[in-house]
Amino acid sequence: MSRIKLPVTRYYGSKRKLITQIWDEFEKLGIEFTSTLDVFGGSGIFSYFSKTKGKSVIYNDIFKFNCINAHALIGNCFNHLSKDEALDLLEPKAGRTYKSFVAEHYKGIYFPEIENNIIDIAVQNIQHMNDLGKRNAAFYLLIQSCLIKRPYNLFHRKNLNLRTNFTGGNFGNKTTWERSFSELFERFNKELDEFCIKGVQLPIILNSSALECKASADLVYIDPPYFRKNGHVSYHSRYHFLEGLVNYDEIEVKINFNKNHHEIIINKSSEFENKDRIINDFDNLLKMHSSSIIVISYRNTGIPSIEELGNLVRKYKNNVRLISLGDYTYALSHNKVQNVEFLIIGY
Repeated sequence: MSRIKLPVTRYYGSKRKLITQIWDEFEKLGIEFTSTLDVFGGSGIFSYFSKTKGKSVIYNDIFKFNCINAHALIGNCFNHLSKDEALDLLEPKAGRTYKSFVAEHYKGIYFPEIENNIIDIAVQNIQHMNDLGKRNAAFYLLIQSCLIKRPYNLFHRKNLNLRTNFTGGNFGNKTTWERSFSELFERFNKELDEFCIKGVQLPIILNSSALECKASADLVYIDPPYFRKNGHVSYHSRYHFLEGLVNYDEIEVKINFNKNHHEIIINKSSEFENKDRIINDFDNLLKMHSSSIIVISYRNTGIPSIEELGNLVRKYKNNVRLISLGDYTYALSHNKVQNVEFLIIGY
């Protein structure tokens, strides 16, 4: 069987490099299913792969920007946006008055001033698009461009200096950071042209927290926020800026100016982000999906431990497998302990 080509994902903890291995474990165990629910959809790579396998797919994520990405990448059979339409988003339109929330409130934080102005213009041009398919695709281009221009692809620190003063290292690519938005928009529009899958069942895409998601499927995939034992940073903090862009008109009243990185408090949740409640959150989620095949992706260095998660799954499933997928170190990992990705499968 030919290898499935996958879109590049820029999400912290994305399972793009592991997804084929994950799927192989299903086949080794002889697990049969026709539908999947991706509870913490994130980059959408599990849902995308499930779609290529002909499964009925439900994607869910608490963040609106992730759901928009999912609509653009896996929710369509084709890219709705032409190259000219994509590039036109970067130009101010005569007679249109533009707000400047990013330029005013994020100077010196993430992007140079000229790029902040472009982001403000692009967002508001996207807002004026009447076609939902085009609007989702346009936001996909902007989100991917903002991510790729950021060292580590993250927004939890005020650290523009890492980009402007970069003299070499193993955490980024100066050439990519300095590419123009027009070049990146053209690149990511081609990406949508290539990766939108034609002729298959379209997924259902939901926008809710994991514990509020009422959907069900034969197999439920759980790839929750990885809770680090030391120095945990919430996923909201890592990606708040992107959530702000797709809720642009709310930005100014939702900024926490007490934070150096001006975190935008939209769709911030404590689910699976609180050390004292995380085990209870897992238990409640597993109980909700106790009639489904349960698959959890997690690392051995987090809270709860792999053994604790295995014991939770055993409350609801007779057959439980703890499967090591091997060492998998992320760019931001400074942990001297070996990071090992695990699959916990209950069926």
